[in-house]
Amino acid sequence: MKTISTNTIYCSLFFIVVAIYCLFTARYGFETWDTGYIPSFSWRIANGQDVYKDFVYKAPPSTLYFQAIFIKILPIAGQFYYIKIVNYLLFALQVFLAVKSFTNFYPLPFKFNKWALMTVGFVISLLNFTAYPWPTTDGLLFAVIALYILSLSRNGKSSIVQLLAIAFFCFLSALTKQSFYLIPFGFFLVIACMQGIKKGVQFLAFLLVFISLFFLWINYTSSINNFLEQTTGQTHFKDLLYSGFLDYVWTYPKVSFLLPLIILLAYLLLYFPKKKAITFPEYLKNLSIVLLVVSIALCVFREFLIASRIAMLSATFAVISKIIKDRNNFKYYIPILLTLLIAWSCSISMGYNYPIFFSTGIILSLSILFSEDLDKVYNPKLFILGGSIILLLAYSSNFRPYREKQISELNYPLDTISPKLKYLKTNKDNRNKLLDLKSLVEKYGNRYIVAPSFPMAHYVFNTQSVLPADWLTNNEVNRDPSRFLRIAAKKENFIFLEKSFLDGGEEFMFDKKEDFSVIAVYIYKNFKKIDETKHFIIYNTIEKNEEFPVIARKSVH
Repeated sequence: MKTISTNTIYCSLFFIVVAIYCLFTARYGFETWDTGYIPSFSWRIANGQDVYKDFVYKAPPSTLYFQAIFIKILPIAGQFYYIKIVNYLLFALQVFLAVKSFTNFYPLPFKFNKWALMTVGFVISLLNFTAYPWPTTDGLLFAVIALYILSLSRNGKSSIVQLLAIAFFCFLSALTKQSFYLIPFGFFLVIACMQGIKKGVQFLAFLLVFISLFFLWINYTSSINNFLEQTTGQTHFKDLLYSGFLDYVWTYPKVSFLLPLIILLAYLLLYFPKKKAITFPEYLKNLSIVLLVVSIALCVFREFLIASRIAMLSATFAVISKIIKDRNNFKYYIPILLTLLIAWSCSISMGYNYPIFFSTGIILSLSILFSEDLDKVYNPKLFILGGSIILLLAYSSNFRPYREKQISELNYPLDTISPKLKYLKTNKDNRNKLLDLKSLVEKYGNRYIVAPSFPMAHYVFNTQSVLPADWLTNNEVNRDPSRFLRIAAKKENFIFLEKSFLDGGEEFMFDKKEDFSVIAVYIYKNFKKIDETKHFIIYNTIEKNEEFPVIARKSVH
């Protein structure tokens, strides 16, 4: 009888896990904030609108056009369920290519099975993220495709075609969101260091061609001024300082008090056995080991987000230690540095500022950096048991999807709301709210505005928005709420204001509602109320004669 190999078992496990996410996990939960952010814009593009000219968007546009492809080609019935499946599959592709890249860069056998690493990376990275279209995951995908192509270089040199492809996917990655702007620069440095200045210059030339074509296209469809005005000024240097650096140190109130103890412990564990002075690289390595242990322990307590930051710190200190001790072998560690740059870029965000989306890259980096240490402590059965526990704990976060109730309460199908939501299930209250909104759309017609949230409303109900953006938060209106209010005040338009915004029923709502949506607050105080349902207040035209509010325009620091 033929014995099934371990590799076949782990390979099967990876595809089974991905299938579970696609066929089961994707069906449960439907929240009305982040889920619809990108689809609301991609729906406009699918219907012929141009970014920056016809609507306001605060980031570069590649995700919008990429996701609009799926809106155009996927069937209407169950379309959003299929979109979620596509994004799970794309995430699985990113994980697969990340592991393949490392096996190309570091051909010596990994201590861990590569399919097992893919499974761990996939589950931990996603947690209860429901795989809706998102710039960070697309930017990560494009960057990892570029990393994979770079890893295919024969004899240490990329061909012209490979450099062209690397430049193209770096370009696409940079055009997903501002935090990925450093990705092309990082690849340029890596290519120049690993393959020579000539190859670096060739890559840079291809990149400049793509950038030039992009700005020509922007100038043709909208204007460069519109692009720069909408994509700059929303965030400031302090935002980068916190999400890119300080948040890695002061990670979370629950564990911040441990940091001084971690730093001291890293010294004592190395000093007492030897009773002699230690070098800086030796200390960094020991600190990275202690941080790695803390990160793994936090995973056991389901603090995966904080664990991802601490694991990132561990990998960073470990690679710095290696480079200092082995300067002559600097090129060996360059792929790890690039991987950590990609992970860091994923964490630069105002809403989800963790590197966890690229947990695969962090785990791979740690596997290479601690390969010698793993040889001393590796126990297959113990690692399988520990990995299985962490996998189950990570997946269990899906038992309560993002901004939803427990999965046991998600028994209400959404096909009666819209054919596009077929196969999806939510909780009773959410389904009733959506039915309420559907009845309002049928009663008042297509010229409606949902305030302040549910940006996907027009995609769901197959209508076209009268506003230049559909998530009426202060961060999404280009610091110009008066423009939106003037449109909303036209007598042919109707505003459906969510009561949950007013009565504290929304999760993650700010204490001061004006900090979330000055537009919604202004409508509530100044527009004419004409109707009311269980979930919405309906307004039409302005009732009080007051000036429209203005949010001061701020420059980037």
